[in-house]
Amino acid sequence: MKTSLMCMECNIKQVIKLSKLLNISKEKQEVIIKKIFKELSEVSFEKSNPEIMGSITWKIITETTNNKNPYKEIKEYYNQALLDVFQDIKNVVLTSDDKFDTALKIAVIGNVIDFAARHKFDQNTVFEMIEKINEIDFVIDSRKELIDQLKNCKQLLYIGDNCGEIVLDKIFIEIIKELYPNIKIYFGVRGAPIINDVTTEDATQVKMDEVAIIISSGTMFPGTILEKSSDEFKKIFNTSDIVIAKGQGNYEGLSDIKRKGLFLMLLVKCSYIGDNIPAKVMDFILKENKLKS
Repeated sequence: MKTSLMCMECNIKQVIKLSKLLNISKEKQEVIIKKIFKELSEVSFEKSNPEIMGSITWKIITETTNNKNPYKEIKEYYNQALLDVFQDIKNVVLTSDDKFDTALKIAVIGNVIDFAARHKFDQNTVFEMIEKINEIDFVIDSRKELIDQLKNCKQLLYIGDNCGEIVLDKIFIEIIKELYPNIKIYFGVRGAPIINDVTTEDATQVKMDEVAIIISSGTMFPGTILEKSSDEFKKIFNTSDIVIAKGQGNYEGLSDIKRKGLFLMLLVKCSYIGDNIPAKVMDFILKENKLKS
């Protein structure tokens, strides 16, 4: 998915957020923003924003501040906050009329946790949305296609998105394993810290290895840029019967790839991405991204 002027705005807002978080001096802020403006002025809008964010904005910020993981403590906090209520949320799933559907919706609800998004949230937002889960529906709905393909699936790659929500992904994966015990499941993470995206460190904190094999993309992008991912990751992606890719960053990186079994699952948090889907901000999406027959 190509980038846009709105994406440029999000790059600059990330500088502002991190400047406040790290209490960066005005002098250093000026150095950072001038470097970023220079690079962004020359960037191709044919690239996706996750590629631009990782290769330019994030790289300049972290190198200038000498801090490669500025959200580390916040990420750990949200992972633990969701772990603390893991069983309570899982009980919502286990006592529901449709465990698969409820776990799927809860996994998407978790997508609200995003430090790069344009919307605002706090830790109670997730729980408030879960309380209203029966009111939630998918605007683009490939649930039937996903369930049909899971019945014959041998290998599934589930590509994670952000901290905190990874706990809700784990619940959904547990339900998939319970219903379809013969599927080999991989869980994809980023190759290095970027914003609040999931890394091996986050997956380890929530013990994702209990339900899936953790695999790194090998890249530092807030999304999946397949052509720049490691050979191992590309092999798993291409040989998996089903790929479930969570969140906007993965949507931006993978939406141009059309294949059976590629499911893009997200909560829309940006009107530019919403126009591309098409959908409205805060809509629930589960889209099989295959060629139209």
